[in-house]
Amino acid sequence: MSEENNDKIIHGGHEDQRFVDELRTSYLLYSLSVIVSRAIPDVRDGLKPVQRRILYSMNELGLKHTSSYKKSARIVGEVMGKYHPHGDSSIYDALVRMAQPFSMRYMLVNGQGNFGSIDKDPAAAMRYTEARMFEESEFMLKDIDKNTVDYIDNFDGSLKEPVVLPTRMPALLMNGVSGIAVGMATSIPPHNLTELVDGIKHFIDHPEAEAEELMEFIKGPDFPTGGIIVDGENIQDMYETGRGKVTIRSKYEIVEDNNGSSIIVSEIPYAVSKVDIIDQIVAYAVRKKENKKDSGIKDVRDETDKRGMRLVIELKKNANIKRLINDLLKHTSLQSSFSVQMNVINKGKPSLMNLKGLIQAFLEHRVDVITKRTEYDLQKAKKRAHIVEGLIKAVDGIDTVIEIIRNSDGVEDALANLQATIDVSEEQAKAISEMRLISLSKLEINKLTSELKQLTEKISYCNTILQNQNVLNDIIKEELDEIKNKFGDDRRTKILKYKSDLKKYEELIEDEDIIIVLTKWGYIKAIPSSQYKAQGRGGKGVKGLKISDNDSVLEILYTNRLSKLMIITSAGKAYQLPAYEIDMSQKTTKGKHIANYLDLTEDESIKAITTVSLKGDYEKDIMIFTKKGKVKKTSLSEFANARTKGIRAINLRDDDMVVDALVMNSLDDDVLLVTKNGMSLRFSSKDVRNMGRGASGVNSIKLRKNDEVVNAVLVEHDKKLMIITSKGYGKRTKFSSYRRQNRGGIGIKTVRDITKIGTIVSALSINDGSDILIFTKNGKAIRTTIDNISVLNRVTQGVITVRLSPDDEVVGMIVVKVDEDDENI
Repeated sequence: MSEENNDKIIHGGHEDQRFVDELRTSYLLYSLSVIVSRAIPDVRDGLKPVQRRILYSMNELGLKHTSSYKKSARIVGEVMGKYHPHGDSSIYDALVRMAQPFSMRYMLVNGQGNFGSIDKDPAAAMRYTEARMFEESEFMLKDIDKNTVDYIDNFDGSLKEPVVLPTRMPALLMNGVSGIAVGMATSIPPHNLTELVDGIKHFIDHPEAEAEELMEFIKGPDFPTGGIIVDGENIQDMYETGRGKVTIRSKYEIVEDNNGSSIIVSEIPYAVSKVDIIDQIVAYAVRKKENKKDSGIKDVRDETDKRGMRLVIELKKNANIKRLINDLLKHTSLQSSFSVQMNVINKGKPSLMNLKGLIQAFLEHRVDVITKRTEYDLQKAKKRAHIVEGLIKAVDGIDTVIEIIRNSDGVEDALANLQATIDVSEEQAKAISEMRLISLSKLEINKLTSELKQLTEKISYCNTILQNQNVLNDIIKEELDEIKNKFGDDRRTKILKYKSDLKKYEELIEDEDIIIVLTKWGYIKAIPSSQYKAQGRGGKGVKGLKISDNDSVLEILYTNRLSKLMIITSAGKAYQLPAYEIDMSQKTTKGKHIANYLDLTEDESIKAITTVSLKGDYEKDIMIFTKKGKVKKTSLSEFANARTKGIRAINLRDDDMVVDALVMNSLDDDVLLVTKNGMSLRFSSKDVRNMGRGASGVNSIKLRKNDEVVNAVLVEHDKKLMIITSKGYGKRTKFSSYRRQNRGGIGIKTVRDITKIGTIVSALSINDGSDILIFTKNGKAIRTTIDNISVLNRVTQGVITVRLSPDDEVVGMIVVKVDEDDENI
C-alpha cells in the first residue's frame, strides 16, 4: 500500500482521513474566513465587511444626512436579515463605534441618543437609539448605482451586496482601523484628511515619491482625542515598513491659584479611558502611601463638561511637580503607546503594506471606479443620443410617420414599417411610437436638438477620460479637493519635532519683537510688544498682565522670538529656553506656568533672565550678579548644552540669590551696579577673571546693612542710566556722572531720600528716543517715551513717572524698541 493510501482510505464513497490533517485543513479555512470576512479591512475602502454592510443598508433605507433618524434596531435588523448572518450585538457594536467622536477621526454614523462615552460607559440598547448617515458616508457610496463595483450573492443567494464601496474618501488612513483575526492583527492609526488629500495629490503627480517625501504633507497620525506624539522620529520608519510604534502623551499644563498647584489634563491618548487614568492615578497614590512616601497628590477631579475634557490633579504644596509628572507618565495611561501593523486585504489576500502602498491601492481603486463610472455614463449617453437622433428624424418627417402609423395593422406592423421607411432602429422606432403629440411643438423640437448637442459633448468628454490618463487624474484631484473643502479640518494631535529638524523648524518661525513676563508664582508668557500703547509721563497705565490674587510681576524682558533665553535660578543653575517655545499670549491672559517649559526642582525660582542671540553670543562672556554683592564671569560656551534640566552656573550661600546676568560685548566693558538703597559702583569687567561653572565668584560691591544689589548694567556712553523706584519716581543720568572705581568698594550714591521716593527696583541702560514699559505689582503696565523723563544729576530724587494706587508699587521696567510702523505708538 502506498504512503498516500495510509492517509486516505476510500470506503463506499466515504473518505477516511487522519484527524490531524482534517483539523489543520479546517482551521486554515476558518482562519482565512475570519481574516478576509470579518477582522481585516479592504485596502480600497478601508472597511470591514460589517461596516460596509451597515453603510450599504443605511443607504438602501434612505438614511441620508438630511433625512430623519431611524431606530438603530431597524438598521441592525436590516443588516442582519439581508447581509450579515451573525449576532445583532456585533452589528450594533460596529454601528456604535462609527458614531463615537472619540473612536472615529471622521464619524460615519450620526447617532442620536446615548452612544457611550470615553469613560467606558456603554451605549444604550439599540431600541432606544437612532441613527442616520453623516455626509462623509454618502461620499463613500457615491456612484454605487453606476456599475462601479462588483456585487456578490448574500449569504442565502437571495440578494446582491457590493464587494467594496466606490469611496471617494481615503477612509482606511482617514479613520484607521483595528482588528484581531486568527494569527493576524491590524492596527492602522487615523490621519488628518486635509494632509491626506495633499499627500495623495502629490503622489498622483510624483508616483515615485517615497515615505520621506510624502511626509512633507502627511505629517503623521492624527488621533480624534488629540494628544502629543513624543517620538516623531519613529513615524518615517513606520510609514516605510508598515509596522512600528508611536508614543502618545496627554496634553496637560500646570496652573497655580490660591489653593496651590494643579495639573490640568485636557487631552488623553487615543483608545484610553479617562476613568482608567483616574483609577491608575489613585492606585499610584495608594502605593506611595503604603511605601510611606508622599505622592504629592491632594485630590483628583473630573471636571469634564460639554466645553471639553478637564481632568484636575490637585497637588500638595511640597510636591515636586516635574518628578510627579514623570512618575504619572510612566505608571499611568497619561502616556501610552500605539502599535502600528498595516495589515489589509489587497486583491483578496492579506498583506502588510506601507504608506506608499496604501495610497497607491486607493488610487488604483479610484481609477477603476472612475473608469467604470465613465463607461456607464458613456453607454447611457450613447443610448440616449441614439434615441434622440431617431426622434429628430421623426419630427422632420412627421407627416410620413403619421401616415405609416395610420395605415399599419397593429403595433408590430407599425414598428416594422417605421424602421423600413425612415431608416431607424427598433429602439428608435419604439421611442417614436411612444412620442406624445406635444413633442411636435417648436419649443420641444429645439429641446431635442439642444439635448443631442449636450449628449454629443458628453460622449466626447467620456471618451477623452477613457483615453487620457492625465484627464482622469485631474478628476481624481478635483474630487479630492471637494472632500477636503467639505470635511477637512485642523490637526488635533501635535507631533514633537525631530531633533534633526530643529534648525529647519526655527527657520519657519516668523521673528518679531516680544516681551517676556514672569510672575512671582511662576507664570510666564510672551506678548507682542505692539500690544502696549505709549502714554505720557505720569500716566496711570493700563492692565498689562492678568494675574491671580497675591501674585505679582517678577521679571520682564524685551527680546525677539528667535533668541534664546538664558535663565539663572535662585539655586544657581542655568537653563536655556528658545523664546519661540513660550506660547504667544494676549496681555490680559495669565500665561503658562514655567514648569511647563523647565524641569525646576522643589523651591527653585527664576531670578535672572537674559537673552542670548543665536549668532555670535556663545563666544562672549556672561557675568552673573547676586543679591549679596557677588559677581562671577564665565564663558557663555560653558552653558551651550544647558537644556530644560539645567546645569550649575554659580555656587551660592544659603542666604544669597542671583539678581542679574549680563552678556559682555567686549573684554574691557565697564559694569555699573545699582543697589536697592541708592548706592552704585562702576568697575571694569577686567577686574573679574573668568571662572568655571562651579565657582562662587568674587565680591563686586561692599553692601551696607539692609542693602542688596538690584541690577547691573553695561556702561555705554551713547546711552543713559534709567532708574525707577518702587513709588514710581524715575530719572535718567549720564554715565559720565559715575567715575570708575575699584571692584569691591562701597561705591557712591545715585539717588537721595529713598524714604520719599521708595527704594530702587530697576536700573537700565537706555538710548534717547526709546520707550520704556513699567510694570506694577498689581499687573498694571505703562509704556512711555523715555524723552519725557528728565536727565538729572546723579544725586537727585527724579520725577514722578507713573502714578500708583495706595496698594500698588513698581516691580520692574524694560526697554521697548520704537517701531515707526506701529499704529499703537
